[in-house]
Amino acid sequence: MLFRKERLDWRYGITELVIVVAGVMIALGADQWVRGRADIGLEGRYLDDLAIDLRSDTAQLGTAIRLAESRASLGHSVLRAAAGDTILAPTDLVIFLERQFYFAFPAYSRTTMSDLMSTGNLRLIRDRELRRRLSEYYQTIDRLEQWTENWRLVQQDVERIMPELLPLRLREATISPSAPGAGWTGTWDAPPWTPEFVVSESEAGQILARLQAHPEARFRIEGMVRVQGNQFGVLTEIRKQALGTLQAVEHAVSNR
Repeated sequence: MLFRKERLDWRYGITELVIVVAGVMIALGADQWVRGRADIGLEGRYLDDLAIDLRSDTAQLGTAIRLAESRASLGHSVLRAAAGDTILAPTDLVIFLERQFYFAFPAYSRTTMSDLMSTGNLRLIRDRELRRRLSEYYQTIDRLEQWTENWRLVQQDVERIMPELLPLRLREATISPSAPGAGWTGTWDAPPWTPEFVVSESEAGQILARLQAHPEARFRIEGMVRVQGNQFGVLTEIRKQALGTLQAVEHAVSNR
């Protein structure tokens, strides 16, 4: 009887153990399922935010590209006027000369990617190819900072000689009183302000003569035209990359 009782106790103990282990496994599985669902939801929110950031980047890049092309054209027109190949209206001469060396730098949206990197949540993006594309895109715009510094150096060279070419009064006049102040957040695609000032023929002639006689002016402006063209090319390639990354993110959003 004792032997039979002990056998029954072992069976009972094994049964209890199996029940406990099964309960733990079920609990762990349920917890894992809940965490998995939470991760999928968090991934979806990150994808939505990444799409918003990339749309903003492509718009910013598009504006900077158009302005780089436009300002390279302004510089080219000034050089042609200095060479006697074209005649610019007095007001245009001042505006083109003043604005040809301005840069427009895109304001990239890095908030979502920075959050993904700092929290380690980049792993939540299940598509490995998408993770690679995101990393490459943001590394590209980080490397662009090196180009930006070089561009600024050339810009500073042109800025240095501008007081010798244009009186401060005229340089200030190229900014309309209706132009927005610091902190303006509107679009630069079609600014609602235009400069309103008068430049006489004789004053334009003096400016052109200074431009032609200056030992560095044409050389510096030629360099600026090349830099604007370089910026146009670099930003055009980055915009293509941004658009491709955006399409990959939107594809991931539609398939989640």
